[in-house]
Amino acid sequence: MIMSVATLARQSLLVVLCGGAIGVLGNAILNNPTRASLRQPAKFDYPQQVPLPVKMLASKPLADHAFPNQQIATGMSYRYDNKPQPIDIQIRYVTDGVSNRPTMDAMLPQFTKVPATVLGPATMKERPGLGFYSLFVDRKTAYFGTCINPQGIVTVTGDQFHNNSSPNPLANGIPFHRFLPWLMGRQTFRDSRCLWTLLSTPIDEAAPDATMKTLETTGVNWIRWWQGNFPAA
Repeated sequence: MIMSVATLARQSLLVVLCGGAIGVLGNAILNNPTRASLRQPAKFDYPQQVPLPVKMLASKPLADHAFPNQQIATGMSYRYDNKPQPIDIQIRYVTDGVSNRPTMDAMLPQFTKVPATVLGPATMKERPGLGFYSLFVDRKTAYFGTCINPQGIVTVTGDQFHNNSSPNPLANGIPFHRFLPWLMGRQTFRDSRCLWTLLSTPIDEAAPDATMKTLETTGVNWIRWWQGNFPAA
């Protein structure tokens, strides 16, 4: 039986589509973003000023940080006036939270001289609608730390981060906008980026509770600003 023109056309189209799909998949495997592109410093221009209720004094870039897998985290530091002591903030842009889990216990010793042993269940706080953050003291300095995600809540632990960044078709919808770039090897399928943040200020020994309260309030305001100004993917 002679094959009709329509049937031949359909089969030819299927061959082309299958070949294209195989080519794209091969490119994704050979150009895995976690192997190459994500190792480069993320192209993000930190704002020189982040408006908060307290007055800002200065800002400056932090030296790039190389993780053990050679991926790079850029950073910026900010200082705010909080008489009698300033509040210092450092922020780090972690582009691959799967390979470099941006948990407080993992990031704290990498980005600071503060030991992770100061952390514990009592230092983790939860605020409904905002998420989780750590509030603790080390050597007469108060700290507030968290991971600000591109969607959902802020997180402290690995489980919180994983549950927050994993695509959930029922809750968040399937991230179709990331599907083609993932196939092309340009980015990971799930958005596992994080703005790792740490605020610090010396304890006012005359009013330690007031110091912690002010630091916590400043940290919450900082989170809310960045949630509305997270770097574009």
